[in-house]
Amino acid sequence: MGQALRLAAAHRRIPLAATAAVGDMPNDLPMLRQAGLPAAVANAHPEVKAAARILLPSNDDDGVASLIRTILR
Repeated sequence: MGQALRLAAAHRRIPLAATAAVGDMPNDLPMLRQAGLPAAVANAHPEVKAAARILLPSNDDDGVASLIRTILR
């Protein structure tokens, strides 16, 4: 997933520092380590929470949507 984020950002000419990623399981860790703003949902695995800079509401409580709203403000 980290590779996918790097490729997508490069394709759009977006610096990785200007990207955000949200994860919940350990397979998301490579992506979170690449993102400028790594975030985890409240019900994420403890390793993912530790790797995140911000903690969002759970995925059942629209955690990703809350991050999108915050970024767009």
